[in-house]
Parts: sequence; structure tokens; C-alpha cells
Amino acid sequence: MTHTQTYATRAEAQKAIAGLNSGTYYLAHGEYERPDYTARKIRNDDRYYIHARRYFYTGTLHAKKSGALTVYDLDSI
Repeated sequence: MTHTQTYATRAEAQKAIAGLNSGTYYLAHGEYERPDYTARKIRNDDRYYIHARRYFYTGTLHAKKSGALTVYDLDSI
């Protein structure tokens, strides 16, 4: 996972998720719901990352993929 923001504990990752879930979220074109964020453990490592599951209508062009949030994603939020 290149440029993925990682956290030392699950509690730190969940605190970051709480910050993502607060405030206003503007839906992207074709997006029908706010992303679901979960803290996931990195395989063979004792660190955690934030996984975003995104929801788009079928056939939406250039829809963002679900997956790990990068440092750049977190800076833009």
C-alpha cells in the first residue's frame, strides 16, 4: 500500500474515522450515499489503515473505487 495513511492502534484509526464522519459531506457525481469507513489491520504488520467503501449508481463514469485512503485523500477532506 503506497502512500497509505497508517495508525499504530485501532483506537487511533477509529478516532480519525470519527473526524471523517462528522461535519458536512458533499456527494460526488453519481454517488448516492456517504462512504462507510472501517479500520482494518495491515496483514503481517501491527498497524491499521482506514478503508472507505463508496457507493455509486451503476454506470457512473469515473467513479472512485472503494479501498484504502491515501495521505492525499485525507488532506483533501
